[in-house]
Amino acid sequence: MVTENNALQRNYGLDNLKLTICLIVVMAHTMLPYTDMSMPWFFSPELPNEVLSTNLLIQINHQCSMPIFFMIAGYFVPSSYDKQSFGTFLWKKTKRLLIPAFVMLTYCLVFIQPIYHVWFLQMLFFFCLLYALFRRVTQWRIPEGCKVQLTVPILLGICFTVCVLTLIVRLRYNVTHYSIPFGILYFEPARLPQYLIVFIFGIVSRRFDWFKFKSKRQLITLGILVFIVTTIMFVRINTSNYIGSRLYTILESILCICTSLLTIWIYNHFITKTNRFIASLTENSLGIYLFHIPILYYIQTYTKMWEIHFPLKLTLIIIFAITSAYMLSYMLRKFKFFRNFL
Repeated sequence: MVTENNALQRNYGLDNLKLTICLIVVMAHTMLPYTDMSMPWFFSPELPNEVLSTNLLIQINHQCSMPIFFMIAGYFVPSSYDKQSFGTFLWKKTKRLLIPAFVMLTYCLVFIQPIYHVWFLQMLFFFCLLYALFRRVTQWRIPEGCKVQLTVPILLGICFTVCVLTLIVRLRYNVTHYSIPFGILYFEPARLPQYLIVFIFGIVSRRFDWFKFKSKRQLITLGILVFIVTTIMFVRINTSNYIGSRLYTILESILCICTSLLTIWIYNHFITKTNRFIASLTENSLGIYLFHIPILYYIQTYTKMWEIHFPLKLTLIIIFAITSAYMLSYMLRKFKFFRNFL
C-alpha cells in the first residue's frame, strides 16, 4: 500500500490474515492424528478415547487456508519482481522458500521420518519461477494504471474455470493422492489447479486492486455463494465417497475462490490493527510454519502415554508447539545469517 507521500505502508490486514492461517495450519496438523480420516501422518495415538471430531477443521484447512496463502503470495509477487532484476528476484525466492524447505525436509528425513509439510514453500517457489520466466520471456506486464472492476460475471467465470480444470485433473488423480517426484517434492495433484489459479488471481488482483471491494453487490454475491456452498458441504460431508464426487469438486472449487476473497476483504477492512507482539509473531510466521512439525513430533511422542483430560492435553500441545516454534524462530532471526532465510 502506498500513501500520498509515496511512503511504503505495510498492509497489516494481510499480515494478520497470514498469521491467522499459519496458526490454523498448526492446529490442523496437531489434530490430524486424532481424526478418523485416512490420511498418512507421522504419529498415531495409543491411548483409548483420544479421538476428536476435527474433520471439519481439516477440510477448512485444505479448502480455505492454503488457497488464501497462495492468493496472498501471488498478490505480492508483481511489486517484488518490479523492484528487482530477474536473477535477484529468483535468488531471494530461493533463499526464502527453497533453501528453508530443503533444509527442513532433510532434517525430517534424517532425524525423524519422511514429513513433507514444506510442500507449500516448494510449490510457491515454482509458481514464482513460472511468473518470473513469463515476465522475462514476454517482457509484458499489466500496467499499474490499468483498472478493471471485479464484476460478478468475472468472478463466476473464474469459479467456472477452476471447476473445469479441477474436474479434468481429478479424472486421473483422486483427492488425498499425493505425488513425490524425486523423493523430495510432495504435492497433491487434485488441488494443483486451484492453487495455481488463486496464485494467478492474486497477481491480477495486485494490478487491478481487486482486494479493495467497493461494490456491495460483490460482497453480497460472495457471501451468498459461501453460505450456499458451505451449507451443502456441511450437510453432505459425511456421505460415503462424497469427497471424491464431481459435486464435491465443484463446491470445493467455488469455495476456495469465494472464501479467500471474502476473508481477505474482512481482514483488510476490520482486522487492520497490530502491536509489537503481533508484529513479532507475523515476522516469525515462516519460522513457525517450518519448525512446528518437528516440535509436534517430539512433544506428541513424549506425551502419548499421558493420561490426562484429552481436550486439555491437546490444548497444551498446541500452545507448546506454537510457542516453541516462535521462540526458536525469534532466536535464530537475531543472527543476520538466519534472517536471510527466515
